[in-house]
Amino acid sequence: MPFDLTYVLVGVALLFAAFVKGATGLGFPLIATPTVALLLDIRIAVTILILPNLLMDVTQVFRDGSPSAILRRFKSMIGLTMIGVFLGTMVLVMLPLWALNLCLGIMVIVFVISNLLKFDFTVSPAAEKFLSPVVGFLSGFLNGMTNAAGPVLAIYFYSLKLEKRDFVKSVATIFMITKATQLIAVSTWNLFNWNTLTLSLQVILFTTLGFYAGLKIQDRVNQKTFSRGLMVLLSIIGVILIARALIQARS
Repeated sequence: MPFDLTYVLVGVALLFAAFVKGATGLGFPLIATPTVALLLDIRIAVTILILPNLLMDVTQVFRDGSPSAILRRFKSMIGLTMIGVFLGTMVLVMLPLWALNLCLGIMVIVFVISNLLKFDFTVSPAAEKFLSPVVGFLSGFLNGMTNAAGPVLAIYFYSLKLEKRDFVKSVATIFMITKATQLIAVSTWNLFNWNTLTLSLQVILFTTLGFYAGLKIQDRVNQKTFSRGLMVLLSIIGVILIARALIQARS
């Protein structure tokens, strides 16, 4: 069997994606999905990454105790997030993705640039009551359609000025619910089967070390470094989304 560098690149990308997930609470599907799609159909790539992401989210949710406070604060997000996941998955099965990836990528880059220019977005408690359901639906829809809910949640929770651990726990809590719903949704459209389950378990085994290393880094960085790192990560994610959209539009 001839050596194929693509397999090596995909393996490195999976380890790096798991490391980023452990350190920041997001980034795994955004980095892993387009690289796995180099080898597999995009729908299969989305499907096999659900279980690894869900396992990482559960670990981060319960790492510092019960998420009950997070669930109480963001309870208005949950129902609409689940509805969004099903609608997004339906679109995943039916339509091309490039336009939504492009819009999401541009939105992320605009947010990062505005942050660098010191435009400080802060969501007030009154605005939070209105925005949480909207963000929940949008993130669920994007997750179902593109596996890319992270940027929307990151921007929203960052604007709430959450402390590092609260940020990671909040993102992971919403992701845990989202991914569990997505697992049901892809099963509804017959995307989750024995073959994708086998591939998914292999990804879990392969990414565990990267995720564990990321958790250790998260424990050591201070709030300022964490915020800067998050902005860098969002910048990279924005570029990846735009590049992915342009490639999809041309194909």
